[in-house]
Amino acid sequence: MNQKTLRFLEQVSRYGSMRKAAENLNISSSALNRQILALEEEVGMPLFERLPRKLRLTAAGEVLVAHAQAVERDYRSTMGRIAALKGMERGTIRLSTMGGLIYGPLLALACEFIRQHSRMLVRVEIQPSPEAIAARVMSGESDIGLGYNILPNPGLRILQTIDVEIGAVVSPDHSLTQKSALRLSDCIQYPIVTGTDTMAIRSVMDHAFASAELPLQPTVETDSIEVIKQFAMSGSAITFLNPFDISAEMKRGALIWLPLVERYFPIPSLRLVVRSKGVLETAAARLAENIKSQMSAYSG
Repeated sequence: MNQKTLRFLEQVSRYGSMRKAAENLNISSSALNRQILALEEEVGMPLFERLPRKLRLTAAGEVLVAHAQAVERDYRSTMGRIAALKGMERGTIRLSTMGGLIYGPLLALACEFIRQHSRMLVRVEIQPSPEAIAARVMSGESDIGLGYNILPNPGLRILQTIDVEIGAVVSPDHSLTQKSALRLSDCIQYPIVTGTDTMAIRSVMDHAFASAELPLQPTVETDSIEVIKQFAMSGSAITFLNPFDISAEMKRGALIWLPLVERYFPIPSLRLVVRSKGVLETAAARLAENIKSQMSAYSG
């Protein structure tokens, strides 16, 4: 039961499909199936229930997948310690976050970290929800998690939390910048750029406009936070984000963030989390500390 076989098992359990797991592993489905069958023969019990549309772990499979994840964590930890003994930092840092955050200050932090630690591989994994980020960190598949509204959990240690208010985002020469008190009703006469329904910001905007009893009729919909910001920078278009999302653009004077006097938008909490058990390796701890310092500077 070597590490390679355990990785095969973990991938099949993650995708619930032999074909999708095989594609991710870059091997044939038949070869992967033979590996799983051989592992089941070795264990003496089925590891998956073969359902019509998916594979589901049996109790024995769940035990073995937990073992596989523990083996992977121990391997990464051991290699990190060996690298430290050699006086050089090698290895991989896995950061789970949301798509919008990577285009904010997180990108600049990651670039600076890579410049200082060129031997490290920083793997940024975009997750669809705060629950997915939490799950990745608690399982040890990610070292660090950064996302909005990650709920407190005994399996997580929260390093930093800041509350980020959503407001209107416009170009510096937009006419809305002349208003002393901005209301949501002031915004609907301009082209509005929104995310698609796959993005968290869209459901937040839908709720806010419904609460204000205003129609939300977007001119542009996109699943890219970068495209959203580009449209806002282009001129008359308006969108709704928090200052942390556009901190780089605000710093260079490309976008303006305007607070709303009404409280139709919730105030999300941005949280930086790691596993509650275990200790981060040196490089991962340093990256986490850099992110924490950036968040502290913003909240201050």
